[in-house]
Parts: sequence; structure tokens; C-alpha cells
Amino acid sequence: MIILVLSLILLLIKRLKIMRETKRFHLEHFRQVAEPEGENDHEDQRQPHPTFGDGANSIFLVEIADADEVVEDGMERLNVEYTNTIAYRVPVDDFVKYHGIRRENQINEEEEFSKIPTGLMELYKVAVQKDNVSKNRYRYVYPYDFCRVVLNTSGEEGSNDYINACYVEGVEVERAYIAAQGPFTPETLDDFWKMAWQENSSRIVMLTNLFEGDTMKCLKYWPNDVMEFGDIVVRLESQEEYEMYTIRHMTMHQDDLVKAVTQFHFTGWPDRGVPETVDSLLRFRDLVKNDRPEQDGPIIIHCSAGIGRTGTFIALDYLLDEGAAKESVDVINCVSKLRQQRAHSIQTKVSLKSNSNFQNLT
Repeated sequence: MIILVLSLILLLIKRLKIMRETKRFHLEHFRQVAEPEGENDHEDQRQPHPTFGDGANSIFLVEIADADEVVEDGMERLNVEYTNTIAYRVPVDDFVKYHGIRRENQINEEEEFSKIPTGLMELYKVAVQKDNVSKNRYRYVYPYDFCRVVLNTSGEEGSNDYINACYVEGVEVERAYIAAQGPFTPETLDDFWKMAWQENSSRIVMLTNLFEGDTMKCLKYWPNDVMEFGDIVVRLESQEEYEMYTIRHMTMHQDDLVKAVTQFHFTGWPDRGVPETVDSLLRFRDLVKNDRPEQDGPIIIHCSAGIGRTGTFIALDYLLDEGAAKESVDVINCVSKLRQQRAHSIQTKVSLKSNSNFQNLT
């Protein structure tokens, strides 16, 4: 998926026609060694084997069958491996030329991807407390304590403030996104809408289908007409279906208050793969970003686990915003920072289904 992100940036550069001739430069001009975080900054935690594959970046998703499988106190010991990754901040105008030089120098982007720090890097005690385990679908896919979304439960006796969702920083925005697990039980359905309401989010991005093969990836959390989720009533106002995505305009009702929310459902993204065309994903991203209310909350983004496709979409949006704001991008740093806020983000390094698509972009 990291190559998908690169390809999307390349296509956007061509689409906006912002390329121009630049002075010749050497590859070394863009290399800046990023010091790894000290290993003593985190718990020395043991990671089960095998948790990762595909270059140590792809987690094998295992559903939690029994709460007793999970350590209650959150002190499971997970080993986080840090390597001496290299950061590359590249001017947007030079991005295409830069990657041409990298190929000439036989630099392997897949190898670089495998060196980005991965695993559970921060404490996640709340996620594995006994009362919260049933709200996690997959083992080791937990929100960190420091950036988890805390549900407002004031005045609700016996309610629980936990949801498997994390705040993620944007470009100069502290809480630009919420990376969330897709609802998979009636309880998590109610929590999902409670989160959307309290965060004042007018945009929900769904990057999975309800079923893929024989596997249920996410419960249907929107109504055909009207549905109640806890104390929130959700009404479907209109729906627009396209080849690669569907847009649903809804309203949320609580007492006498009404909030508008739009779900952008990308249906053309295969599990552990990439869309056949990058242009459709770019158009989809533009739709999500256009005409947002001035006081809008974070964009809620989810797939099934909320790490693979979710992480890729956040990285894409972040890098495009970064390129527009700073006129340069740093893909390696973007993925590293993302994983420090949502564990395991961007799982695989698969390229586009048609290799010629990537070659034609460059």
C-alpha cells in the first residue's frame, strides 16, 4: 500500500500540472538520518509469534474468541523493533524526478517500508481491561491510552467510555482524523454513533464492504430509512451510488438537536490489496474534503480493523495536505508518525495490480 500512496501523489502532481524543470540535484541532497526513539521510552513488551509477516509490517488479524485470552491489566509485553530509518523530505515539484533517481540507484522501497517501526509502541491498558475486551474485534489491534477516543458517559449509569478508535494528527491540525475499527456487535454500533455525535463529525469514510468473500467485515450501521442507536436516531435522507463508491446523506437526532453527517463508502478496495485505478480514489478523497462545515470535527475513517486501508487513506490525505502546505513531503516520516498514533497502520507493501499503472505515472 505504500507504493499506492506514492502512485497517488505522482498522479496528483501530473493532474494539477505543477511540475516544472528544476536544477539538477543528487540523491544525497534529500537524505536525512532520523534517530530512532530510545527503546527505554516504552515498556519492554513481548509480542506473540507469529504476529507479523510480509516484511514485519503485516499483522495477522485474529479475532478475540474469549475475553480470558487477553491480559486484563494491559501489561502484555510486546517487543517493538526500531531500526535506523532514513527520512526523505522531497520538494513536491521534484517528486517524480527524485523517484527516478532512486530507481537508478537501485533503492528498494519495499525494503525501506519493512524498516519502519511497527508493533504496539505505547501503553494500551484501557483497551485490555476486562469490561472493554468485548469491544475489540482483533487481538493486538488496540488504541493507545494517550490518543484513544473517550466516549462521554456523563449521566449514564453503568455505561462504558471505551471504543476502539484513535485520534490522529493532520497537517497543523491536532485531531484531523479518527481511525476506528468497524462496528461488529450491537454494542459497538451504538458506540460508533455516540462517537460521531460527540465529536461533531460530519464525514464518515468507510473503506470496506460489509462482506468480503464469506467474512463479515463490518456490520451495517446506517438505516434504509430510520434506526435508533442508543439515544441517537439516524435517518437516511438520500443516497447516491456510483461505480466505485456510494455517498449517503444522513441526519443524527438526539432530543431536539439535529446534526448532518455524510458517509462516503468506497466499495472498490479489495481486502489486503489496492484499487484497480488510483484516479477513482483521488476523486473519492476530493469528495470527502470538499464543502466541509467550518466547525467540523475529525473525519471518522474505518475499514474492518481500522489499520490497513484506514491507514493508507489517512496517509494519502496527510501527504497531499502536507505537499500543499509545505511544498514538500516525507512519506517515511508520515507512516512512522501514523503508527505512533494507530498501531499497525498501513499493513502491506503491495503494489498496484497493474505494474504498468505505476510505470506510466512516472
